Amino acid sequence: MAEELVYPVDVAVGADGQVLVADLEAAALLRWNGGAFEVVARGEGLPRTPLFGIRHLAPEPSGAVVASDPATMGLYRVSTNSIQRIPDDDRFVTPWGVALLPSGEILAVDRVTQRLRRVGADGIEDVASIEAPRAILVAADGAAIHVLTDRNILRLDGDAVTPLIESPPFEFPHDFALAPDGGFYVTDGYARCIWRVSAEGRVSALVRGEPLVSPQGIAALPGGDLLVADAHARTIFRITPAGEVRRLED
Repeated sequence: MAEELVYPVDVAVGADGQVLVADLEAAALLRWNGGAFEVVARGEGLPRTPLFGIRHLAPEPSGAVVASDPATMGLYRVSTNSIQRIPDDDRFVTPWGVALLPSGEILAVDRVTQRLRRVGADGIEDVASIEAPRAILVAADGAAIHVLTDRNILRLDGDAVTPLIESPPFEFPHDFALAPDGGFYVTDGYARCIWRVSAEGRVSALVRGEPLVSPQGIAALPGGDLLVADAHARTIFRITPAGEVRRLED
């Protein structure tokens, strides 16, 4: 059954190329079937129930999706009609951005405790302390880990944490995606902007203003186009590297 987007906050591309969407108000994980959105799994939509505060997505090679839910202070593994809480040590307060390491382990940042945590079969450990973290990106080989914060993009290298941008123009950044040249694209809800950050840390606007209203989640397609979840526009935009914008369903 076709599903209307209510408040899409994140978008991701699975290993099979499927476009996946976290819809906060629907308490659901959706997928694009090429002509419409359909429900993969939906929570009850009640406080303290799974996916009530679904926020960020990290697709696994198996086809399942790891979803963060700060409202219930947990991480979930979601597949068709299945929502399973990932066991943790009860120390998550507001798990936000999530990413997968090549090993299959999960990295998650917590907005309140301001920590980057690794979740693996052998347990959970704190990896780093990060002020105001939002999202995580892990290189395909796992060699580079970057964290988007309220103010900057940080590169993590062992115990070293290096900011990449000298004077970031961000107003309210939400998420980021890798660019083919080693740079980044950053969504900014207050600025109504998709920022382009070069590998050297130079920032320019790829798209700013209409039709963007509140761009939040972002993902890169293999061909170089971007998918952006705009919560207030209630849609997923597809944006070319040249800055041309259209709705996914158009």
